[in-house]
Amino acid sequence: MLAQLFRTPAAPALFALAIFFVPGAHASGQLYTCGMHPQILKKDPGNCPVCGMNLTPVSPGGVASLGTGRLQVDAATVQRMNLKTALVGRGPVRREFRAVGAVAYNEVALRDITTKYEGWVETLHVNATGVEVKAGEPLFEIYSPELYNALLNYATVAGDGADANGTLARAVAARLRHYDVPDAVVERVRRTGEAPRTLLFRAPAAGVVVEKGVVSGQMIKPGERLFRLAGLDTVWVRAQVYEKDLPLVREGQAVTVRSGYEVGAPVRNGVVQRILPQIEEQTRTATVRIELPNKGGTLRPGMFVDVGFAAQLDGDAVLVPGAAVLRSGGGNTVFIALEGGFFEPREVKLGARSEGDLYQVLGGLEAGERVVVSGQFMLDSESRLREAVQKMLRGNVASKPVPPSVGETNVGIIPALLGPVAFASADVAEALSRDDFAAFQGCLPALRGALEKFLPAHGQVARGAVGRHKDALFAAVDLAAARRDFEPFVTAIADLVRANRKGLSGTFHIFECAMAPGAGKARWLQRASGARNPFYGSGMLRCGEEIEAPGLPKVP
Repeated sequence: MLAQLFRTPAAPALFALAIFFVPGAHASGQLYTCGMHPQILKKDPGNCPVCGMNLTPVSPGGVASLGTGRLQVDAATVQRMNLKTALVGRGPVRREFRAVGAVAYNEVALRDITTKYEGWVETLHVNATGVEVKAGEPLFEIYSPELYNALLNYATVAGDGADANGTLARAVAARLRHYDVPDAVVERVRRTGEAPRTLLFRAPAAGVVVEKGVVSGQMIKPGERLFRLAGLDTVWVRAQVYEKDLPLVREGQAVTVRSGYEVGAPVRNGVVQRILPQIEEQTRTATVRIELPNKGGTLRPGMFVDVGFAAQLDGDAVLVPGAAVLRSGGGNTVFIALEGGFFEPREVKLGARSEGDLYQVLGGLEAGERVVVSGQFMLDSESRLREAVQKMLRGNVASKPVPPSVGETNVGIIPALLGPVAFASADVAEALSRDDFAAFQGCLPALRGALEKFLPAHGQVARGAVGRHKDALFAAVDLAAARRDFEPFVTAIADLVRANRKGLSGTFHIFECAMAPGAGKARWLQRASGARNPFYGSGMLRCGEEIEAPGLPKVP
């Protein structure tokens, strides 16, 4: 691992830091290195074993350790290390995220066309779906003996000069209204004394015909759906929101909606109407329903749209740039820039992430302090290089891999179920090492299927790192999220393979990275030899040491 660090362009500065940060390094004697291969460290002068050049004494450079955790770096070294700083500020904590939505009919605006009597459709004026109708437009003409008889009765008791206000006339008129006969038709029968043989049925509201269940000449029954009309003045958008983002969504919240196909992609403003209670098991999303005005009908049901959500979690909080935070399994660290070229490491407690790649600070920092946002890796490398250089001074160059985690490996593992999980994990690792997110997603179905058989038979493993991180791994939306959850997941799988290799068929190569971005040390599986680091990909592809290979004894 040390060799991997010293092959980077920052090797001279890292080397200087390593020497000064090791207590007693100079007291133990002068060290020598090669100008062409700075990973070579010797306690005695001589020739470089790689190129044969003369080794030269190590010069510390411009970095000094004060023994109190503070570092002092001179101006020239600050330039070489490209150290940049920024102020810690205050402001609101805002979160923005986007979700995919689909346009649907507004169910409130759906209207079914039925009759309350039996009859035959003699003329069909609207004979296809997708036709837009206006309120009052003719839909069909129907002949109904039952309705015709009621109209004749009314014509007899109320028409042609009869008393239209009599008890019998009012009763028959009420019956006609129960049949949804328009008042204009009732009045015409009263006035003329003649009953029409057929009744023209008109659209009760404007809309688009989305269902048609009748043809010309068909006999219909009371309550049978003949048409379904859908109004398009307003539509619903059903947005799929991941369960981790649901705390940021509330009913009545304003959202923005943008369709991808329209020229200029105008932004529409909508409101969250309802958050449906269930979570989809396969996608781990909930449906958030949004109602939108649809002037001109440009939003069509079935269309995909982009939905933007914004939430304010805190009105006034201490905010630190995300680039300043060094994350490890033990916590989060920033370097404070002090007067006179001094730098001090400090652990901080972070809250929610805000817009602009800022993080809420819950403890450890105050507004107005200055933090290092570029080059802090070199300052932080002190803790990682100290152990390696001390081993060199003791003549122990080889690094000893971390033993498998206990607990999860000390269970009765069924090798036939573990093997498919291990192979699928190796394939996922290979995809991440290539920075290929599409290939990563293509490997997930095999991994999911293997876990569905493996975890029910191994409850202790299901409650450990594998079970805790599998859902987030499957829901990862980019390479960074995939690598974050894959690191603890595959480390646990690799430890299971190490502890149960004897019963497994097939071959695995197990590698360890001593600089994993999350836990500091992590392991992964490969089908072939040659380190291909899935946690960094092309950034540090060869960063890793093979700790177990097929046919070799396990490293203790």
